[in-house]
Amino acid sequence: MLARILELWPALPDAAERIGASHLSVLESAAATAAAAGEDERGIGLATAALAEIDPAAEPARAALMLEQRGLMKFRLGHADSIDELREALRLMPDEPPSAARARMLAACARRMDSSKEPGALGMAEEALALARQTGDAATEAYSLMTVALARDPREQNPLTLEILAQARALAERAQAHDPQLQAFIFESHLLEGMGEHARAAQVARQGVAKAREYGRARSTGTLLAANVVEPLVSLGRWDEAADVIEHTLELSPPRGPRAALLQLAGEVALARGDLAKAAASAGGCRDALTRFGYRDQNQLPLAELEIELCLARGSAGEALTTAEQAFDRSDFQRSPRYAWPLLGASARACGAVLLRSAAGDDLARRAHRLLDRLRARADTLDAAAPLQQAHRLTFIAEAARAAGAPAGDALAAWDAAVQAWEHLDCPYALGRALLRGAEASLDRGDRDGAAQRLARAAPLAERLTAVPLREQIESLGRRARLSLPAGAAGRRAPGNFGLTAREIEVLRLVAAGRSNREIAAELFISAKTASVHVSNIMAKLNATGRTEAAAIAHRAGLAGNGS
Repeated sequence: MLARILELWPALPDAAERIGASHLSVLESAAATAAAAGEDERGIGLATAALAEIDPAAEPARAALMLEQRGLMKFRLGHADSIDELREALRLMPDEPPSAARARMLAACARRMDSSKEPGALGMAEEALALARQTGDAATEAYSLMTVALARDPREQNPLTLEILAQARALAERAQAHDPQLQAFIFESHLLEGMGEHARAAQVARQGVAKAREYGRARSTGTLLAANVVEPLVSLGRWDEAADVIEHTLELSPPRGPRAALLQLAGEVALARGDLAKAAASAGGCRDALTRFGYRDQNQLPLAELEIELCLARGSAGEALTTAEQAFDRSDFQRSPRYAWPLLGASARACGAVLLRSAAGDDLARRAHRLLDRLRARADTLDAAAPLQQAHRLTFIAEAARAAGAPAGDALAAWDAAVQAWEHLDCPYALGRALLRGAEASLDRGDRDGAAQRLARAAPLAERLTAVPLREQIESLGRRARLSLPAGAAGRRAPGNFGLTAREIEVLRLVAAGRSNREIAAELFISAKTASVHVSNIMAKLNATGRTEAAAIAHRAGLAGNGS
């Protein structure tokens, strides 16, 4: 509506008198509204138009506020010059009298500096916090407190950081400051996932999604939080649930950043389940979403990993190697260990695939050896403090040993270390892959019983996840080695489940508790359409004529739970 006013403005000479607002004030309101709605590209244009009408010498504070607004929108889009905008806003904002606006600018500038690992971020964040407390602005104090916590200890395993974030969230909630409160949910869930606390991360992010919907931020901040729900669900192997959240969130037409993250995660699940066409479409959609989006490790590194794995799944080892080389050349691994370690692992797999297929000494093999050496050198300097990073590090070590043709005993020890790390983190897919590689190493060492035991553990994981390629690799290795797997190792569904997926059982429990499709959708953060599809599939599998009969079957089979 504000944009429509601006379109009509030239046709009405007395527009300002009619609506009691100047053209500049409408531009400022439109820029702020675009930012709140997640329309950052449009908002940048509106902010630029507003700045063209402001005289910084006459109204420095007004110019500073609009520069801050534009800088924050550029930051969300990954523009490198966002820090220049924020610094200029800070320069223009008067020191006296002390203001919450200046404190907020200090905090925003510090957050941007910290994200790119620039020195001085902590000192600026602490200055922002002191000023926010001096001016009594709880919203700015909450945001500044979060910035201090993140700048003080960037590692992803510090419980004190989480405690401070929770304090900031409580402070923002008491002050009814919606944006800082939602930011706290984002930071908290992000850190929990980085620590390997997947279930807690999903829970916190879900709370944030609900708050974002309540505050009218479902499409902007809410979609970013939805991506923070999906990432831990993927880690936990709750792929059907993750797919539901992705589908519902994409229906909201999210901004570029969240859309790219959701599509990358959708591609990851599709690839693991053997749907190469969907994985390729998701990777392409992610790449398109990042067009005109600045470089960010958290977007670009997972996408590069997905593209490498997609090439390997297609049998294009040379293409996978080229993709890995390009990612290595353009990425700053040191800045983002959390996203760097999985990419290093995928790159080592690409090297291994090439060396397995190529004759020694040919150009492709030489390139693979060179990249493997570079990967190992980079890994030697890369931090791996958090448990999740450590698990990826151990996986990389094992992949690199496999690619280099290490002795079977060394390879087996490396894979067993990775298995142990993934077991502690409750990541069934990563665990299944490590067990498969461990079984291969066991066979190379002549330990058939050890190989059979590892495959017997891996098979139910692959079956439960419907990870078709992994299941086929497990079965193929068992056949080639003539291994007799224990009964039940194929991981078929237990009788009494009627062939229902884990997600369908969850929906059935809510049906048995008397929930409507709309109530089920709200409780599970999915669309009513998706809930309806689940209910229809459940009815067909149970051969039930209605919800009452389905509920009765669920109770008799012990699938109803407590309905809570």
